[in-house]
Amino acid sequence: MPKTLPRELTSYDLLKALALILMLCDHVGHHFYPDEMWFRAVGRLCLPIWFFLIGYSKTTEMTRILWGGAVIVFASALISGQLLLPINILFTILIIRYLRDGMGYRTFSSPEALRGMFLILFFMTFPTAIFFEYGTAAFMLALIGYLVRHKVDIKEKIKEKYLVLYTFLTLLSFFLMQGISMPSLSVNQALFMLGGFTVIGLILWRFKPVVYTDAEKVMSRSFIRGFQFMGRRTLEIYVVHLVLLRFICMYLYPDKYSLWAWEIAPMVLL
Repeated sequence: MPKTLPRELTSYDLLKALALILMLCDHVGHHFYPDEMWFRAVGRLCLPIWFFLIGYSKTTEMTRILWGGAVIVFASALISGQLLLPINILFTILIIRYLRDGMGYRTFSSPEALRGMFLILFFMTFPTAIFFEYGTAAFMLALIGYLVRHKVDIKEKIKEKYLVLYTFLTLLSFFLMQGISMPSLSVNQALFMLGGFTVIGLILWRFKPVVYTDAEKVMSRSFIRGFQFMGRRTLEIYVVHLVLLRFICMYLYPDKYSLWAWEIAPMVLL
């Protein structure tokens, strides 16, 4: 049976719309303004939200549309002469969905298991990021979503202070990893991104599914529909906009986006 979504605006719609707007800022900066790092400093804030939602979601279904989107994005990289490794974020999401429940159950079974999983995923991030986008850092963020959804049960086994510490250290380590991958960030941009991750972390920690039945009293129906479109068509928007951006870049920057001139991985890794 297809999932029936409420007619009203929901907290999912707002959170996904925020992530989508931040993501578009990041991708526009990456493709058209690579030297203007403010686009990236703002846009990177979307990543904890995306992976949180994968961990928070009720379903772990690896749908045909998700597989199809991953293959289309991979094909667009092949056609536009991009790197084939790491494979795109949609494949990362598929891997997380496959492993999430078993990993979440084991991770939050005890304080010792939580500490051990954090260390394993942290030190495996850079090796695994060679093969799929964001490596095991994505798993660390997804486990925050799993934690928030199952917080009541998990707090019976692990004290809340350790759960808060895990969330803090995960976001901090992800910030540091992003800083390493973007050495051109200025001090102000890095501080902005750190503050942004802090705010996003607080929002995610307190996230709950909410249906805003009175939303039409404070905003127009067109705004509500806009938020709902962004929140309920995120996968389609991601695939279409990324393919479109790459094809535009093939026309504007043929030296960087050359037809079929793909590489398996950066030369530094060969």
